[in-house]
Amino acid sequence: MNNHQGEYDYIFQTKIDSWVSISRVFHEFFTQKEFDALKRAERSFCAEKRTIVFLSFENQFASLGGLAAVAHHLPLWLEKLNEKVIFITPFHTKNIRTQEALEKGLLKPVFTKKSFNICNYHGELTCFEHVGAQYSSYFLKIEDRFFAGDNPYAYEDKNELLLDSLAFSAAVPFAMKQLGVTDNLIFHAHDWETALISITSKLAVISSLLGQARTILTLHNSFDAGIAQRYKTLFFGKNIPGETVLQCSIPLLNGPLTTVSTPFAHELRHDPLQKGIFTDHLQHVFSMNPPVGVENGMFGEPHAPFSDSAIRASKAGEPEMILKEKLQMRKKLICELPNINDPHVIGKLSITEQDTETPVFFMSGRLDFMQKGFDVIFHAFERLPRGSAKLFFCPSSRNHDTGLDFFKKFEARCRGDIIIVPYRISRDQYNIILQGSSYLLMPSFYEPFGAATEGLMNGTPVVARGTGGLWMQVNPSDDMYVPSFYGDILDLDRRIECPTGFLYREDYPDSAAEKNWRELLNLPPSGRIKNPLFIAMVDSAQNALKMAVETFSNQVKYEIMIGNGIECVHQFSWQNAVEKYQKVYDTVCSRGF
Repeated sequence: MNNHQGEYDYIFQTKIDSWVSISRVFHEFFTQKEFDALKRAERSFCAEKRTIVFLSFENQFASLGGLAAVAHHLPLWLEKLNEKVIFITPFHTKNIRTQEALEKGLLKPVFTKKSFNICNYHGELTCFEHVGAQYSSYFLKIEDRFFAGDNPYAYEDKNELLLDSLAFSAAVPFAMKQLGVTDNLIFHAHDWETALISITSKLAVISSLLGQARTILTLHNSFDAGIAQRYKTLFFGKNIPGETVLQCSIPLLNGPLTTVSTPFAHELRHDPLQKGIFTDHLQHVFSMNPPVGVENGMFGEPHAPFSDSAIRASKAGEPEMILKEKLQMRKKLICELPNINDPHVIGKLSITEQDTETPVFFMSGRLDFMQKGFDVIFHAFERLPRGSAKLFFCPSSRNHDTGLDFFKKFEARCRGDIIIVPYRISRDQYNIILQGSSYLLMPSFYEPFGAATEGLMNGTPVVARGTGGLWMQVNPSDDMYVPSFYGDILDLDRRIECPTGFLYREDYPDSAAEKNWRELLNLPPSGRIKNPLFIAMVDSAQNALKMAVETFSNQVKYEIMIGNGIECVHQFSWQNAVEKYQKVYDTVCSRGF
């Protein structure tokens, strides 16, 4: 079977080989005296003694999306491949799971209430070690910071999140000093919340707090934050160039800027949605350090929920055993439905154990109308003949009422075909629903990497919009439209021979896309159906749903998709990802200053 993840190795290697540090940029940030001090210190950087300091705003106790999963798997695999790793993350003081970890003794203090300074900022720092972690892990508690709650980003005043970012980036070098690890450091920052370490670590080297420190950054999305002059003066002592965190941080990286899939790296500079709206202000810094994709591994253990004998039979062209076991999973899902009786649940599915012919679509995720495309699916699903399919929708919503009125109207018109569970279900329930469903839906407007592999390794084919990492994870079942801005980076033709689901993409001209994206994102969900780009998305999604329904009626064809998914998913390994990051670290060591 072709290794689809390996399709992009040549792009990765070409970008790594061509990366150069632009020293003139450093002169825009530092005085000549500061630059000379930094250069003197970095001359003694020893690649063989490097320590990877992995920085993540999320962790296993405070998680919201895929970053927390990456923050678990990547350091673990770095250790397995003989890198010395230290994981550092904020101590989110009002996060319930963090508080529980402290009460259970999982977080033990290393030092408490130490004063630290950077330029004009003064803070008080306590450091906890995660006892029993598989790699060295430290949680930094800063007085009066990281108080958002269970969602670490959910401040009403967005300046609070910026101050969290600044304070964390200021505290990390001081923590490293207290931990006695000060030399040959490579800070691996993730997303804008930790990106400012590219500045604070250099200030720490200039002041001799650290010996040598270099920084790389991985973007898991295209978010950024403005940074006012008063905060630059407070934390950096000067009004450094750049109006946003990433504009300030990216020029001072010591290695290639990475992101979590090759298609998304391309989209950051070419997709009308990204280039025209979300990252238009970053195109200059992207031209200095072009994003390069490093694909994530799987976000779970690669063990399919089928017996070994069923998988062997499937490979031998005998589909009966897998179909029989998948049917048992479907029945388990149906039996679980009466247990989902929370008063916030909207609607119910009219389906019995005897019904083996009606496909069940499962869709879940953060209720985000700016990214997830859930509203597209509801319009497309409503167009299907009533009773021909079922939709189980599980949006994670902090407020059970916010944003749900839009979906309630569809449920009322499709009574018996839609159930909406507007809260995070238990992991056991999630597994039952995912494994028992016929298809996993991922209709994202953009998806840096995505979790289609989670559906595939659980025996559930995926229906997804072609974007970001979903281009890689899902093998389409037929020819499809590909926007011209992708050029020749997508090679879908040979992957059609091994379908794992359905990819769809609206046939819409690139020249008009930016204008219509801007209008679409400014409209409430109820008004989007008049937008021509949105209509094109609904049309293409409807066609994909129809094909999925038809394929489900052909159980042999459906089983082939299940078997292909189980096999293809193994191509997404953390070992492959870490080996690429090691090449990035090697570049940092050899050409990073």
